[in-house]
Amino acid sequence: MGVNSAQYLPSRDRLSVLTAIIVLAYALARFLDLPARSLTATLLGSPLRLELSGPGLMLLLVAALISTGSDTLMRSHPYYANASSRRTIIHWVVPGATALVLGAALNQAASGAAWWTGLAVSALALLAVLVVEYRVVDPADPARDAAAVALGALSYALAAVLFGLLRSVSARAAIAATVGGVTALALAWRLFALHGAPLRRAAVYAALTGAIMAQVTWGLNYWRVTPLAFALLTMVPFYFCVGVLREHLAGSLTRRGWLEYGVVAALGLAAAVVYALGSG
Repeated sequence: MGVNSAQYLPSRDRLSVLTAIIVLAYALARFLDLPARSLTATLLGSPLRLELSGPGLMLLLVAALISTGSDTLMRSHPYYANASSRRTIIHWVVPGATALVLGAALNQAASGAAWWTGLAVSALALLAVLVVEYRVVDPADPARDAAAVALGALSYALAAVLFGLLRSVSARAAIAATVGGVTALALAWRLFALHGAPLRRAAVYAALTGAIMAQVTWGLNYWRVTPLAFALLTMVPFYFCVGVLREHLAGSLTRRGWLEYGVVAALGLAAAVVYALGSG
C-alpha cells in the first residue's frame, strides 16, 4: 500500500488561521506606528545605547508572533502528540528569521500595489516555510530528507541576508557582535539539529559557532564595506564552522574533511575579500 501523504501535512484549518495571523501581523507592522525605544547598558566601562525604531520593534513582534504560531502548528503534529516532553523550540528559528527578513523587505516596498503584492508573496512564503518545517518533524516522513535540505539551504540564505542587514544599520561593534553572534548561534543550532544531532549537544556546538561569529562580526564591523561584502565575509567563517562542527558531531570528521572545508573556505574568503576591496 502507498503512503498516505495527508497524514504528514498540517490541518488546513490551522494553516488558514496562521495565514490570517501572518497577514494581520504584517499589516499592523506597516500601519501601526510604535514609539521608538532606547536601551542603555555599560560594557567594559563604555556606555552603549541601542535605539529600536518603531518599525524595527514591530518586526521583532511579528517574528515572535510567527514563532509562536509555528510552535502551535508543530505541537499539533502526531509525533509530538505522542511525546509531549519533546521540545518544539527548535522549530521557531527558521520561521522567525524568515519573518524578520520578509518584514524588512516589506518595509522597503512603496505603498500601493507593490506592497500588497509583497504582502501576498510574503504570506505564501511563510506558509511554505511552516509546511516544510512541519515535514521535518517526523523521521518517518517520506519527504523529510528533501524538506531538511530545503530548510538547510534556507538557513544559510537567511544567515547571509541577516548579516547584510546587520551591516546596513551601522550599529556599534559591541552591538553588532552580540546580534551577529546570537543570529549565528540560532541558525547553527537549527542546522545541526537538521542533521540529527541531539538538541542539547547541538546547542553547545551552536554556542561555540556563535562565539566565533561574534568575534568575526566585531572585527569586520570596523571595515567600511557594503552590506553585501559584509555578508560574504561573514558567511565564509559561518559555513566553515557549521560544516566542520557538524561533521564532528556526526563523528565523521577526517583530515580529508578538514582539507575540503579549508580549501573551500580559503577560496571563498579570497573571493569575498577581492569583492570587498573592489566595492569599497
